[in-house]
Amino acid sequence: MKTNRGLIVAAVFCVLCVQSALAGAPLKGIDVKLGKNPGGGCAARTTNDAGQAGFGLWPKGNYTLSFAPGASSKAGAQTANRAQNAAPKHVTPVSLSMHIVIQGATGGRIERDIDAGANSARAAPVQFSLSGSEELAVMVTAAQ
Repeated sequence: MKTNRGLIVAAVFCVLCVQSALAGAPLKGIDVKLGKNPGGGCAARTTNDAGQAGFGLWPKGNYTLSFAPGASSKAGAQTANRAQNAAPKHVTPVSLSMHIVIQGATGGRIERDIDAGANSARAAPVQFSLSGSEELAVMVTAAQ
């Protein structure tokens, strides 16, 4: 009984340590898709080593950005998943919580925390407007 309780405490501790160590770190390999309202998809980028994706200048209008872990970001999350798999089944799975910053939107910078967890392939899109005079840039980091 003490062994099981000790394993649970150790597993929870490991998951919390991994999450806090990664908080604020740039997320490489996140798929970022730009869409137009109405009009559908416009462009797609993948975040670089610094967690950044640049889209350049786009015409004035309403847009959406959606985010999903790409192949390389999934590989980076394997360390957290290994700790989780060693834990008992009733421990809550680690999700990919992201902090996003959108530069170039009408009205200024937009910041959001979103979750692209294991239960959803893609996080809910973020809606915003562009003035047509500033370049669109996105930065994705691990949420704190």
